[in-house]
Amino acid sequence: MTTATVNAKDFVSKLMTLVPQFMEAVEEKLPFVTNLEADHVCWRTETTESYQGLVLALKEYRESDLLIESEIGGRPIATFEFKEGIRYKERYVKVLEIPSPKEGSPYKEGLEHVEFVIGESSDHGSYSPINDTIHKATLKKVMLDHPETNWNTKASSKEVNPDVSVKLDLSSFGTCSVKFHLLPLAKVIEYELAHGMT
Repeated sequence: MTTATVNAKDFVSKLMTLVPQFMEAVEEKLPFVTNLEADHVCWRTETTESYQGLVLALKEYRESDLLIESEIGGRPIATFEFKEGIRYKERYVKVLEIPSPKEGSPYKEGLEHVEFVIGESSDHGSYSPINDTIHKATLKKVMLDHPETNWNTKASSKEVNPDVSVKLDLSSFGTCSVKFHLLPLAKVIEYELAHGMT
C-alpha cells in the first residue's frame, strides 16, 4: 500500500474555489442557512492511500493544525483547523473533516457535507456537547421553524453533539448532507480531549 503524494497548497487552493461554490449551492436549496455559522465541511477520500496522503500533507502544512485523528465507526477520521479559514462571502469556514473511506462503502472524492451551528453563538462556551434538554429543544425548534424540509433525525439521539440533517442533490457535487448542531466541531473535540472521551 503506497501513500498518495499530495501537495497541501494545491489542495487548499482547490478548497478555496470549491467550498464557496458548495456553500452557494446549499444556500440555494436551503435559504434559511444564509445567516448561520458553517463550522466545518467534510472532504471524502476515495481510497485509504489518498486519505493518508492528504492527512500527511496537511499535518506538514503551516497554515493548518491537526485537532485530532481518531477512529470512529471502524475507520480513522482527521480534523484540521485552518489558521485563515476558507472565505465564503463575509464568513470563514475554518475546520475541515477528512474521513477515511469505509470498507465496502466507496465514495467519490470531494465535498460530502457541511455542518451549521444553531442556537446562540454567545452561549457556545456554556454548552456541553453531551445530549440534554437544550440540545433536544434547539434541534426540535429548527425542524419546527422549517417544516417544509425533509429532516433526518437519526443522529438526534447521539450521546455527544447530536444533530439533525437534510440530504440534498446538488448538480455539481452529487448527493450531500447538511447537518445542524449546537456546538462547533472544534469545541466538541476540545471537550472530548479534556474529558478523555477520545
